[in-house]
Amino acid sequence: MKFSVLGPLAVADGPRLVTPSAPKQRQVLALLLVNANHVVPVRDVVTELWEYDPPRSAVAAVHNNVMLLRRALRDDRIATTDQGYLLRTRAGELDLAEFADAVTSARAWLSEGRHADAGRRLRSALAVWGGPALVDVAVGPLLQAAVDRAERLRLEAVTARISVELVLGLHREVLGELAGLVHDHPADEGLIRLLMLALYRAGRQADAIALYTALRGRLSAEPALAADHPEPEARTAELYTDILIGDPLLDVPALARVGP
Repeated sequence: MKFSVLGPLAVADGPRLVTPSAPKQRQVLALLLVNANHVVPVRDVVTELWEYDPPRSAVAAVHNNVMLLRRALRDDRIATTDQGYLLRTRAGELDLAEFADAVTSARAWLSEGRHADAGRRLRSALAVWGGPALVDVAVGPLLQAAVDRAERLRLEAVTARISVELVLGLHREVLGELAGLVHDHPADEGLIRLLMLALYRAGRQADAIALYTALRGRLSAEPALAADHPEPEARTAELYTDILIGDPLLDVPALARVGP
C-alpha cells in the first residue's frame, strides 16, 4: 500500500486507488498519516476537525470516520488505543517518511564530503513531492502546522541541494531558481548568500552587491522583518566584503562560507 501527502492526498492498494472522498474522512486520514506510527489523541482529531467549537457529537463522529477509514483501507492499519488512534505504515509506503529519510542520508553524506552523492540523494528526495503538501485537503490547525513543517523541510532540502550544486561549480545552472526562491523568501539570508555567490561566480559582481544593498534597505525599512537583527547577519556581511574586494577564495567551492 502507498500513502501520499506531499501533494494531493492519495492511498493506493496496488493499482487500485482507495483514497476516501468524504472531506472529514480525508482530514482524519491526513492527520493520522502525518503522525504515522504515533498515537493521535481523540481530542487532537476533534480539534483538527472543528477547531475550538466542536459539536456535542464530535467524539462519536470521529469514531465513525475512523470506522469508515478502516473499511476503505481493508487492513488492520488503524489501531485504537486508550489515548486515540495510530495508523501503521511500513518502510517505503509513506512519501513523507521517504522524503525525510532521504534528506537525513544526504546530510550524512555531506558531512563526509560526498557532495555529488548528496546532491543526487537530495534531488531524488525532492522528486517525491507532487505539489504543495495536502494541497487538496481542507486543513485545520494541526494539519496546517504539519503542512508548514513539511514545507520548511522542503525549502531546507532545496537550499541544501543548491548549496551542493554551487560546490560542484554549477552556479549558472541554479541562478534562475535561486532568484525565484529569494523573491519568495526575501528574509532568508541563507538563500540570499547563495544567490550573491552564484551571481559573483557568474561574473555579475555588481548584481551581487546590489542584492546585499537591497537587503540592508529592506531591513531598515521594515521593522517587523528586522525584529531579530536590524543589520544583515555577520556571514552575509562578510560575504559582501569578500565580493567587494574580489577575494579569490570565492572562486573555490566552500560550502561552509555561504551555506544557510
